[in-house]
Amino acid sequence: MSNQYLMALDAGGGAGRCFLISTDGEQSFSAYREWSYTQPSGTGPMGSNFNPDAFWEILVAAIQEALAKGGIKGEQVVGVSSTSQREGCVFCDADGKEVYAGPNRDYRAVLEGMQLASEHGEEIYQRTGHFPTPIFAPARLLWHKNNAPGVYEKIAHLLMINDWVLFRLCGEYASEPSNASETCLYDLKTGDWMFDLIDNLGLPREIFPKILSSGTQVGVVSEEIASETGLVAGTPVVMGGADTQCGLLGCGAIWENDIAAISGTTTPVQMVTNEPIIDPDFRLWAGAHVIPGSFVLESNAGYSGGVYQWYRDSYCEVEWVKAKASGEDVYNLMNAEAALAPPGAGGVLSFIGVMFMDAKSVGMPKNVVYFGTTPLSDTTGSNKKLLTRAILESLAYAVKGNAEQVEKLSGRKIEKLRVCGGLTNADVYLDILANVMGTPLIVPRLAEGSGLGAAICAGVGSGTYADFAEGVEALAKVRKEIQPDERLSRQYKTFYKRWCKTRTELESLSSSF
Repeated sequence: MSNQYLMALDAGGGAGRCFLISTDGEQSFSAYREWSYTQPSGTGPMGSNFNPDAFWEILVAAIQEALAKGGIKGEQVVGVSSTSQREGCVFCDADGKEVYAGPNRDYRAVLEGMQLASEHGEEIYQRTGHFPTPIFAPARLLWHKNNAPGVYEKIAHLLMINDWVLFRLCGEYASEPSNASETCLYDLKTGDWMFDLIDNLGLPREIFPKILSSGTQVGVVSEEIASETGLVAGTPVVMGGADTQCGLLGCGAIWENDIAAISGTTTPVQMVTNEPIIDPDFRLWAGAHVIPGSFVLESNAGYSGGVYQWYRDSYCEVEWVKAKASGEDVYNLMNAEAALAPPGAGGVLSFIGVMFMDAKSVGMPKNVVYFGTTPLSDTTGSNKKLLTRAILESLAYAVKGNAEQVEKLSGRKIEKLRVCGGLTNADVYLDILANVMGTPLIVPRLAEGSGLGAAICAGVGSGTYADFAEGVEALAKVRKEIQPDERLSRQYKTFYKRWCKTRTELESLSSSF
């Protein structure tokens, strides 16, 4: 058994994590700390910031906790990398001080996003695989230029959040293709920033960092950070990637046509391709994979883990009480309840947070529970299991609908679906998903796909593994393959058609008001 470890820092939508895994993949430890955002004045109702010092303190605490859990010394960590929510970015001044830190939920730049879409939308999409909306870096930069010139004039470096984590570790400014392609300013074909468009928009080209491949060492842990975290100064710091693409890697999706659903806060459904596939209808995204020279085609099912967490916090008080009394995870109690409900949830349908991706639209997903012909008079008794199962089934239906969009555009049939993320800890969800999809599911041993993918990057960059394939073989071991049940799959075909029909009717009804 190896006594050397790889570390990944994951700056997610709802929490910061530290993930440690031995280089032979036999032992892993993680620490998780939830974090929150603020709404700064002058940004409207959809503005969102995070405190970079507070977030960094959470990551430092997670590092210390993960090391302590495993009884691991700093010198046993042979490489560190990072992953993060996509689209979120940080602006630093010439001294490296953060002047803006925004998550992917920062929608303050609505007007700038609309203007970009109107004037440059098709060009940007053809070159980047992303249609510009307010969440992307150019809209945020233009917002600051128009509304906060004092901040804008200080911007010397633009970093995606995973790049910023590495900057904090080693003091080097760099980016990598998978999250750079989430800026709407990275050309998928040339593999570099679109400096012609950057100049055309009047943005300073010097703020854009050098591009390094994922799995490339960018620096080493500094003396200051070593004293903060318990790591050893000089430990290799390695370029990681965007959380979804790292999740693909953690699922073992590295070859052309491999496809995975990464069930975290949201559920992106990504297929690995050898060249960018550009959607003529602008619905899906193309992007760079963490594997050099590979790309992804993506449709996104919307909020999944975020919906289940919201449901837990809003309607599962009884389960919380039981969990605190027994010491059991509250999600396990919710999942057990859902497993008691029949397939189809007795006619209850949920549409909370889910969507069929349309990248050109900036509309928000509908938050609807439709009770159909089933009366639900309470949320604490026998009906609770129907509602819990309906939510899980809706998440599976949304994965299927988005997978179908990927199949249609790529012209490639999905033979197997790889899955990872927090929801895959729920066996009831995996069974539902396998039967809804009607295809086998490949479930890795570790659900933390994004952290695992970033750890593989750390292994490649530190020289632990010769390449990504060797890293996947060592760390991304398969836990099980779930085969769909033929009888249940037939039932779920009917349930899925009903769900899609009702969804269309509800959307038509809501658009008429």
